Amino acid sequence: MAALLCIAFISGATAAEAKRVLLLLSDQNAAYQHYRKALEQNLPADVHLEVLSLAQQTDLPSADILVTAGSGAAQWAADRWHGAMLAGMLSSKTFQQMRSGKMSASPVSALFLDQPLVRQVALVRATLPSLKRVGVLYTPASDFVAQPLQRELAKQGAQLVTMAVKPDDNLSGRLDELLAQSDILLAVPDSTIYNSSTIRNILLGSYRRGIPMVGLSAAYVSAGALCAVYSTPEQLAAQSAAMVSAFLHQGAMPVPQFPKLYQIALNAEVARSMRFNIRSAEALRIEIDRVEGGGK
Repeated sequence: MAALLCIAFISGATAAEAKRVLLLLSDQNAAYQHYRKALEQNLPADVHLEVLSLAQQTDLPSADILVTAGSGAAQWAADRWHGAMLAGMLSSKTFQQMRSGKMSASPVSALFLDQPLVRQVALVRATLPSLKRVGVLYTPASDFVAQPLQRELAKQGAQLVTMAVKPDDNLSGRLDELLAQSDILLAVPDSTIYNSSTIRNILLGSYRRGIPMVGLSAAYVSAGALCAVYSTPEQLAAQSAAMVSAFLHQGAMPVPQFPKLYQIALNAEVARSMRFNIRSAEALRIEIDRVEGGGK
């Protein structure tokens, strides 16, 4: 009897100590589902994960920490959640805007969707070291800020060429102006310029001029960009789980972070047709890691 009581006591204590993590998805798309599954797999066994989507919610149940996937979920929860929160799968610019707004003073951190500038520039320089002029097309109303990219390019031996596209401008005309001054076209997160209606014409325009595009994701590379560096939902989820575990065990929220794990996508067919002799993804990764580590 005493042994049974002891087992019951231990089981009750274990249940009482179980940590609760609430995951709020912006929607039910495949990327968020991959993130959900990988987050569940990477969290400690003694953590209970509850998953909800934004479409379901008016009130959120209690939890030790809320994890949001996507900017929609993070922005919705910012004014409603008053506990610890990790915002995942959103851009660094979106998170900065949220922090400068009315976000709760509770412990809040983020794992950004975008890559650190040093890594993006290192990809450009490692893939196309002889090309120096990096062109960026953007709209003045976007989140693009030229100075940090300009500094990083200069540090790694290249220069930035920018072209602003105003609402009444002809996109093809502005693209042609930029390409005439550039060796490389670097895509930046600006949905007014880069969207499903425009990406094909942008890629065709750059291809006809012999100017390679460096994209934002594997989808860009599949569509015709030369290369891209990106992180998968599974990689982001693994890092998110580590940040959540650190908070649950230490009681302090880790600082906002860029992705540590990443993938490199290359389009060998585009490289051949544009007569670029580029290195393998493995060789590029070695060079990128060297630059990120401060190597010469």
